[in-house]
Amino acid sequence: MKLAPGPFTLAVSLCLVFFFAAPVAASTGGPLFGGYWASFLEFWQGVFQKQNGVVMAVLGVGVLALFIITRGKWRK
Repeated sequence: MKLAPGPFTLAVSLCLVFFFAAPVAASTGGPLFGGYWASFLEFWQGVFQKQNGVVMAVLGVGVLALFIITRGKWRK
């Protein structure tokens, strides 16, 4: 079984982006984005604090998981 480097590279880079974005999110806005990043995080935190936001996030993760699980079945 040969794995393609593309999906692995994408997953690692997304993890790194989320890991290194935490200090940026804690700041009060820099010269590059201004207050956009703080407003963006405030909006999405408000969405996920509601029950319907959590339900939609779980459904989204479920759809993504099903896509990943069923994606490679045709190669067997």
